[in-house]
Amino acid sequence: MAYVSLKWLYPFIWVVVGAAFIYLIYMIRSYQTGLKTSPREIWFVSISQVTEFTAYSIMLMTLTLFLSSDVGLSDVSAGNYMGYWNLSYTLLIFGVGSLVDTVGIKKILVIGTILAIISRFFLFVSTNFWVVTILGFVPQAVSVAFLSPVISVALKRYTKSDTSAMGFAMFYTLMNIGFACGGLIFDYIRQVYGEYGVVAMPLIGEISTYRFILFVAFLISFPGMFFISILRDGIDLNDDGVLEFLPKKAKKEGAFIPAMIHAVKESFKDAAKVFVNVSKQKAFWKFMALLGILLGVNYVFYHFHYTFPKYGIRVLGEGAKIGNIYGVLNPAIIIFFVPLIAWLTRKWSAYKMITIGSTLSAASVFFVILPDSFYAPIADSVFGRLIWQEWLGVPEGTSVSTISVYLALCFFVIFFTVGEAIWSPRLMEYTAKIAPKGQEGSYLSLSLLPKFISQPLVGFMSGKLLEVYVPATEVINEAGVKSQVVGDISHHYMIWIWVGSIAVISPIGMIIFGKFLRAHESSS
Repeated sequence: MAYVSLKWLYPFIWVVVGAAFIYLIYMIRSYQTGLKTSPREIWFVSISQVTEFTAYSIMLMTLTLFLSSDVGLSDVSAGNYMGYWNLSYTLLIFGVGSLVDTVGIKKILVIGTILAIISRFFLFVSTNFWVVTILGFVPQAVSVAFLSPVISVALKRYTKSDTSAMGFAMFYTLMNIGFACGGLIFDYIRQVYGEYGVVAMPLIGEISTYRFILFVAFLISFPGMFFISILRDGIDLNDDGVLEFLPKKAKKEGAFIPAMIHAVKESFKDAAKVFVNVSKQKAFWKFMALLGILLGVNYVFYHFHYTFPKYGIRVLGEGAKIGNIYGVLNPAIIIFFVPLIAWLTRKWSAYKMITIGSTLSAASVFFVILPDSFYAPIADSVFGRLIWQEWLGVPEGTSVSTISVYLALCFFVIFFTVGEAIWSPRLMEYTAKIAPKGQEGSYLSLSLLPKFISQPLVGFMSGKLLEVYVPATEVINEAGVKSQVVGDISHHYMIWIWVGSIAVISPIGMIIFGKFLRAHESSS
């Protein structure tokens, strides 16, 4: 399909981009106004996490590629590896909850960030399996386990009860900005150095493009340390807007590590107690049934991290802007649509919105299996050309079939994310409504279970799907240049048929079991 000049549209595009930027500034300004009673720490923590989520986003999109291309693992082995890694930090998260109370927010953030920096250093420095595992993935798992719960605690302490929702919304916005930046950086480096390029590094020597991407993630991890270093530890904002300083615990020489170990043991005990207590309640089993049903759409989400990068490169070709397709589209839609959807549907019940959102997210997968004839007229329209020609920079002369895949993946991500923007925020609302009085916190922590369970499952299945439907072998020519030989990918869409078949469990289950699961909600 030949290129057609769309320069006449550029002024309009820049107006839209400008309007979006102004809207984003307005949102951040409204957060600043609404959180004026909060201490400066809420901004320091949030900004520090923008850089962390940028680095983490880059890393997530690169890890499976790195494990196969540089460490030498097969698709199946790399998928299994990611599955076990996700399982490890999921278990750790449940065991470090009380560390925040024992050690303090600042120290936990410092420890978590240092571990992230250490892990990313060894990920780009070495390709040895054991070095990568012990010094790369293990500290990264501990870092994720440390940083995940501490953010929730920090935001809760730095806001009043009537501003906590705004505090979390602001953090959610900045987090997604970080993820979008990660997607842009991921694609840019691959465009500059090539999919299997070589970058000369002082002291280290020549490293691959994927290792260089991990090096950039390592560098981006540092700025956040500055904001963490100027935090005041032990502060708490009460509902009267008065900043209180929590009493410092007496320090004992050489007792820091033992105190941490004791806190971890206590966290596991507390988690077990919470589970035993809530398991006696009927509402709990309703809630667990709902979480089990939502595993379907959560399952899709993590395929974007573990399956999508390899799939996109093999089907669309080396250098394809897969970071722009998922890494940018998803957070951009979340940032702009969540507030709008929340306002438009504020009178609708949480259960209804979860059902609608999960249906849209599950159905989005099947855009990938629609025939080329569906996308051909879209590809030749102004809208279609803006996507594949201007935004994704698809080379001139690319077949209609390949362009159709580009458009299919964009539609898939767009509709999945709109569905996510509908159901994900309302899950917390539903959780708060179904939970017995005084146990909202326990139920809210359990609401993360679908994500935790989905990640290892996706890891274990991802590699097998890639091996069967989009196989590839890396080869090195006589000049020492690495490239990828892609096998038979004529049935590449089968990956998404499998994923979609699991995803539809969510909307079907929500509809079938609606009478049992629906909380006593008011639509007013």
